[in-house]
Amino acid sequence: MRVLVKIFCSGLLVLLFSTSPLYALILGSVTGEWINPAGGDQAALSYGDGAVSYGSGIENRVWFGVAANGEQSGLGFAGVGTPYAFDSGDIFELGRLRHLNAPTVQGSSITGVDLLVSMSFIDPAGLAGQVGFTLSLTNTPNIDSVSDDYVCFPTSFAPVVFGADSAWYTFELLGLGPDPSNLVSSLQTPEGCLNNAYLWGRITAGDAVEPVPEPVMLILFGSGFLALAGARIRSKG
Repeated sequence: MRVLVKIFCSGLLVLLFSTSPLYALILGSVTGEWINPAGGDQAALSYGDGAVSYGSGIENRVWFGVAANGEQSGLGFAGVGTPYAFDSGDIFELGRLRHLNAPTVQGSSITGVDLLVSMSFIDPAGLAGQVGFTLSLTNTPNIDSVSDDYVCFPTSFAPVVFGADSAWYTFELLGLGPDPSNLVSSLQTPEGCLNNAYLWGRITAGDAVEPVPEPVMLILFGSGFLALAGARIRSKG
């Protein structure tokens, strides 16, 4: 009887583990792209990549405004270092946003730009997704006095759903800040200075299709019940 109980319990554990999805994720890469600049002198815009010591080591940049003192203002985004493992529901770091506030000719700086962030995963294999949002810029003229410039962040974001195989994942962009518990609505950068903050998000996994147990597991599970029932009948007889 004890042997039968052990067989039944072992079969039940195998069944549970085989049908329960594993929600650990491994991020393989995060990249950013600046698109749709608005306002300002569009002819002064330029784009490029630069090497950085943070994260992926590559920062995607957009330069804007007519330089008033030899250097344009700019924005940069670099993805977090990978591989980066976390669980479903965990808050995780996507990358770093930087703002360079350089003196520019009044009216030549852009007033807004979109950042498109792309993510691809090692596990689950083939899982990938994108999220985009608009940053608005307040560029002070610095005529009578030197003033800070601002990069303003959206206050809310629509969740993005993407999937791989039979599972779907809901991505939430949480915001920008030094850490996830101290999110900010804008970056305030003094004239001639560089400022930065980190981008944070969360992914929650679920089942698009209810997992179906393997036939072998069903047989094992059922045979455990039958064996126990048979043993009980024999003991009564």
